[in-house]
Amino acid sequence: MRKRKLTDLSEFIKISQKLGSDIAFVQAGGGNTSQKIDSEIMAVKSSGSFLRDIAIDKGYCLVNFKKIKQFHNDPPKEESKYTKKMSSFVIKGDGRPSMEAGFHAIIPKKYVLHSHPVYLNVLLCSEQGHKALVNLYPKSIFIKTVAPGKDLSIEILSAINKEFYDGDYVFFLQNHGLITASDDINACYSLHLEISNSIKAEHELDTFNYKDFQDINPTLFKNNLFPDQIIFSKQRDTKSPGYTENFSAANYILNQINALQLTPLFLSDDLTNSIASMDAEKYRFKLYQK
Repeated sequence: MRKRKLTDLSEFIKISQKLGSDIAFVQAGGGNTSQKIDSEIMAVKSSGSFLRDIAIDKGYCLVNFKKIKQFHNDPPKEESKYTKKMSSFVIKGDGRPSMEAGFHAIIPKKYVLHSHPVYLNVLLCSEQGHKALVNLYPKSIFIKTVAPGKDLSIEILSAINKEFYDGDYVFFLQNHGLITASDDINACYSLHLEISNSIKAEHELDTFNYKDFQDINPTLFKNNLFPDQIIFSKQRDTKSPGYTENFSAANYILNQINALQLTPLFLSDDLTNSIASMDAEKYRFKLYQK
């Protein structure tokens, strides 16, 4: 890794740590960030690493994003083959790239931030959220519920190909979270804050403190609101940050959905089983056991 590239990543590391340190945006190892360094090389969070722990020498990979973009023109149908091929694009770094490195490569902006904001997910995990968000943010792109990784990247590629867009990008991911993308990292981060704060204020949501929501609604042991909840649904390790932060977030989201008299939108059994069997998710789960 050349010294120039390390220097170029200072803002990427700073914002990754800042975003990852706020549990209202990122729970445990969730979320991911990236920076395109030049016309071919991109830094992207490593699979299973915590955004809040990224440093100059850990927590991310350098990948050839140009090759990743080309690969998504005709990716394999099998998720395991897709994941293996994605790992082959690593130039240097810490473990595997994020399972969502695909959409980071595809989105035509220098910086891409992805998080799981609890306030926004109150809408994204409800039946009524789609209509509300499209009305509030008409220039955003709404992606209906889909598995993370390959399927999500393909959906984002399809959305981008439909219409050229010259401004900053905002993607709302149903049952999942938020993506913002910009050539200005501060604008990218500010969009996260602006959207989250406006949703909280508009709907008068309670402030999220994960320690206040650890008396988990039993419904959440049988129904999943978002993908990361699935990883820890069988673990039940009440001391691990993966369990406490994700299930507290899910409990908060369901609590607020019920308070607003909205209808919860749970992941289907088929999608839940599909996500649980993904090679990329099994890899992340193993990392969390160490």
